[in-house]
Amino acid sequence: MHQDIPSDISQWDDQDLRAFIKENAAVFRAFASKYVHDLDVVDDVLQEAYIKLWTNKAKIGEVKSPRNYFFSIVKHTILGNKNYYMPENMERDEASYMNISDENTFLQNIIEVEASNMIAQAIMKLSPQSQQVILMSIEGKSMKEIAEDLDITVNTVKTVKYRAIERLAGLLSKEDFVCLLGACGISLIF
Repeated sequence: MHQDIPSDISQWDDQDLRAFIKENAAVFRAFASKYVHDLDVVDDVLQEAYIKLWTNKAKIGEVKSPRNYFFSIVKHTILGNKNYYMPENMERDEASYMNISDENTFLQNIIEVEASNMIAQAIMKLSPQSQQVILMSIEGKSMKEIAEDLDITVNTVKTVKYRAIERLAGLLSKEDFVCLLGACGISLIF
């Protein structure tokens, strides 16, 4: 979280809210997308949640983590309106409500978006060529396809990928690194 944003939400001014949104918008959008599959509706959910945060800031006061607190606001905003998480053509049933209201699912979704965010931030610290190779690997492209797309040799792709993975191993926790390798299909075998 940005150092200058107070943990006492009641003390926030317009700049604090703007900084909070700018710093966290992608993570909150990814989190809301776990429950809502229409990106226009996701944006509506987030807008409503930001308004709730802002209009209730005096009541909220001090929190340990404004970011974690906002995840709860997003969840409750979605839960408060079935139209947000139930497509119009789907029968509205209790099972869907139970899935979205499940605390374990809520925590798992936070962990997933936070890990994805850390991985994305680490990838952005790589050189442009390393970023391209890693992102193309995540997309499932073969070494040969990457080499052709980037107009480099397969051996160069191998070297760049090896060095990028080595760098990512130093930037990420062991768990996030394993997640990157496993979930994204990056192999240490060249």
